[in-house]
Amino acid sequence: MRREIIEKLRQRLEDDSLKIAIIPHISADGDAAGACSALWQVFDRVGKQARVLTCDYFPDYLKWLKRLPDAISFQKHPGECAKWLQEAGMLCMIDHNTFTREGDLEPFTRHFQGDVLMIDHHPDPIEVAYRFSDTRVSSTCELLYLLVTRLWGKEIINADIANALYTGITTDTGGFSHNSSNPRTYRVVAELLALGLDKDQVFDRLYQRNTLSRLRLEGHCLLNKMTIEEPYPLAIIPITLQELEEFHFKDGDLEGVVNMPLSIEEILVSVQVTERKERVKFSFRSKGEIPVNIWARHFFNGGGHRNAAGGQLDLPLDVCLKKLRESAAWFFSEYVNNTPL
Repeated sequence: MRREIIEKLRQRLEDDSLKIAIIPHISADGDAAGACSALWQVFDRVGKQARVLTCDYFPDYLKWLKRLPDAISFQKHPGECAKWLQEAGMLCMIDHNTFTREGDLEPFTRHFQGDVLMIDHHPDPIEVAYRFSDTRVSSTCELLYLLVTRLWGKEIINADIANALYTGITTDTGGFSHNSSNPRTYRVVAELLALGLDKDQVFDRLYQRNTLSRLRLEGHCLLNKMTIEEPYPLAIIPITLQELEEFHFKDGDLEGVVNMPLSIEEILVSVQVTERKERVKFSFRSKGEIPVNIWARHFFNGGGHRNAAGGQLDLPLDVCLKKLRESAAWFFSEYVNNTPL
């Protein structure tokens, strides 16, 4: 982290009248939610006026994180979101690197008049006033820990903030199964434990709170919906809105399902295509060096990490699936056939 940027940010945050808007990417995951929770709590502790604004909703399985239930959703309160953005002097882009990842908030944030702070670890970030972006870091939550402790010291971290930061680190690394080979990541976790992290509580909240309907939905996806798209080493899981309603779907119920086909030895890429009321959403996962973020960016208005990316289209599900299958030929020819695993 560049010392001069940190000092510049420190001076900006000394303004007592500063109002701050914190925004995660659309369909916030554990890293985005954990970072929003942690940063909002930090701002509370130092006396800053801040609010988290979302273009949609945080999934239910993450709402135990402190402060997240107080976030303002654009879907329910568009006027309040617009008003806060108009009054705020700083916008915090959390776990994303471009305004296009902010969904329905994009028309407001793209023309934001104040300073923009980006805390992220995705490639190709846009230019903003205060940019802390590093693709080598395991998660935005790890990067946020490094930034916050540089600004206010480790004493700013309490147990609730530590739990939120660890949530992002463990979920974005798949329980430390990928993007987690840097020793610094484990040093950060060790410091969080010393600062009050309840690792067992986080694990319980994330992985031990299933419902019967969620388990049945997961089983339905794997047994009845998953297809292997020969001749490619590609698995596709399409899910209709009707099926979500049949299984009493709640946000977060499908978390991790897209990863399951990758346990099949010959499958290199897995894509989940989910029909929602407002749009069709895509989740991409891959093995090794296969860059599914390029596929998501080129065809599906998305992006993300090399091995984990997302996208969305305002088109019927069958049209989306047709586009996915047609673009597979280009993607596997350009980025998979000669890519090392």
